[in-house]
Amino acid sequence: MEARKIYVSGGSTYVISLPKKWVKKTNLKAGDSLVVTEQGSSLLIETSVIEKESRVKEIKISQVTSSEALERIIIAYYLVGYDTIKIKLDRKDHLAYRDSIRKILDYLIGVEIVEDTNEAMTLEIMVDYKRMMTMQVLQRMFSINRSMLLDLGKSLKTNDTGLAKDVIVREREIDRLYFLVVRQLKSAVEYQQIAEKLGIENQRDCLGYRIVVKALERIADHIENIAKSYIHLIGINKDVQLEDFVKLNSSIVLIFEKSVDALFTRNHVLAEKIFQELKEINEFHSAISNELLQSKGKNIESAILQKTMLDSFGRLGSYSGDIAEIAINMSAGSFDF
Repeated sequence: MEARKIYVSGGSTYVISLPKKWVKKTNLKAGDSLVVTEQGSSLLIETSVIEKESRVKEIKISQVTSSEALERIIIAYYLVGYDTIKIKLDRKDHLAYRDSIRKILDYLIGVEIVEDTNEAMTLEIMVDYKRMMTMQVLQRMFSINRSMLLDLGKSLKTNDTGLAKDVIVREREIDRLYFLVVRQLKSAVEYQQIAEKLGIENQRDCLGYRIVVKALERIADHIENIAKSYIHLIGINKDVQLEDFVKLNSSIVLIFEKSVDALFTRNHVLAEKIFQELKEINEFHSAISNELLQSKGKNIESAILQKTMLDSFGRLGSYSGDIAEIAINMSAGSFDF
């Protein structure tokens, strides 16, 4: 932290000097423009997003341990905000790396291959902040998760494994939206101008949204886990009775809907009610689990699969509670975790 004196120029203009280290770090020069934003008693000074140069990263596959590692590296650079990623194919055995690059496009929104030669592949990231605002993406994630939960319930009730398989397919779209929101939030934290374009009124809200988007992503993972376990279960026991699972799923759908509603409306009263309802759901969850453990003569593999499903149902309730907690914090306008 540095103290800066205020000077008066021309009798009516107040002037402060900029830290030399920061000016050099941001490559500013005389005549460049800065954006000044009021935040209560503070002023936020940042370089203009419009004028900033495109961020480019070059990767040489000879310095990457495997094609799987390359996937993780590309995702990392996508998340931190790079606009162009150039991959140098400087190894003879580069076919597996090519496949990984093409496969990763299924998980990243706004990424296109603009160069594809024997020597290199270049990815260009074209994300329009105005067309993909953060709250809209979060609402889209909620809508997909809700549809997955509802169809999971129908599948459990009617033994429709085809519907369960369709639920599993939808999980990939949640992953794509998750990566997009994380990229957005990282940029919003760095630039107030981007935060405003994304519909984020206050940069401190980014912390809450980061926790929420992770909860939504994990909810989709657990729905997928339940659907996979259920398909396996039906394969070994077509006559399995899952009425309690259907009821539990219905209760979790309602609590999930309320938690997201509390978040979007900043309704702390609704969020507080959720925790009482979660206690009732947890009691019902425990009763099903105890009955499962006490059942005699049950197929062991069938029991293990049902227990796996129950564990994921429990996590769905917990993540809904996490979202409700963020709703309370955001409605209070602070994050004291």
